[in-house]
Amino acid sequence: MSERHVTFDMIVQAVGAVAGVTRHEIMVAGRAGADERVHLRYACWWLASKMTSLGPSTIGRMSGGRDHTMVIHGQRRAEELRASSETFRLSTDALLGTLQALERAGLLRFAVSIDPLATARRMLAAPEREAVRVSTYEIVAMSRLIVEQADGDPSEPSTEETVHV
Repeated sequence: MSERHVTFDMIVQAVGAVAGVTRHEIMVAGRAGADERVHLRYACWWLASKMTSLGPSTIGRMSGGRDHTMVIHGQRRAEELRASSETFRLSTDALLGTLQALERAGLLRFAVSIDPLATARRMLAAPEREAVRVSTYEIVAMSRLIVEQADGDPSEPSTEETVHV
């Protein structure tokens, strides 16, 4: 594994920045946000399939506890949208190219994709042992999830999403 790589959180952050929405708005359950938000989620999943080694199950967990079959469907749907919508294809190509360029240039800080729920479960299973083993990144990921669930918009970006220039 490279010391510099794109994480799922970075992908969601980039898609949200381009679309002008928050991570919560992209990942909110259901179709209440109209097709545009669903398409943003599909774009995240498609980019994750191209830029990370994460499987559909992990991507689903990091997307609000979605099932792996939903992620696979979303990735296929993104391919269909890329074939039928020039706008969707151009925007996903631009995001892919930008993330690849940042990765090649070494401008991404080392980051490990953290599953905050798995970290919390590990800590609850053996708090006396695991509490001292939790990394700063894991604490930030758990905090981010709590804040997103509470009010939908974390006030500060995760350190794993920091880009050095």
